[in-house]
Amino acid sequence: MADRYVLWSLLGVALLISVVTDLASRRILDIITYPTALLALGYRLVAEGVGELEHGLVSGAVAGLGVGLVMLPWSLRKKGGIGWGDYKLLVAAGCAFGYPLVMAMLVFVSLAGALQAVVTLIWKGGVWTTLAASLRKMGQRLKLVKGDVQTEEPHYIPYGVAIALGCFWAMWWDRA
Repeated sequence: MADRYVLWSLLGVALLISVVTDLASRRILDIITYPTALLALGYRLVAEGVGELEHGLVSGAVAGLGVGLVMLPWSLRKKGGIGWGDYKLLVAAGCAFGYPLVMAMLVFVSLAGALQAVVTLIWKGGVWTTLAASLRKMGQRLKLVKGDVQTEEPHYIPYGVAIALGCFWAMWWDRA
């Protein structure tokens, strides 16, 4: 039980720093993500041993690797994907949460990201333009619209905020 709070404290500090840097400079720093992942895995090894799927080093490594594999396609997208800093922060969070809590974390991060996207569109007044562009693009794919579809510059959404909210939500959900 106490091990979980040490890991969550480590992750919480990394998340708060990442939110600040993401909002300020649109970057999540490697100097935060790599040490967080390594410290989480190291602490799991020291405190719980090698373990198995639900605790110890194996749990953190499997969760971190699993998050990495699941989120990799979204990091490789040219437009509309998550940045590599977001990707590495998610992997570090997976290492800290371990399996099976990482599954809840992914759901909560996704929900927080969706909510953040909707709020950002409403805040920046882009709901109708985004909807119109989506309909034009769909019409082009269905061959109902000819020619190129002009799209606006996508709105920047600092996904580090959604990652932090989703992780804190998972911590709250799993409190004992």
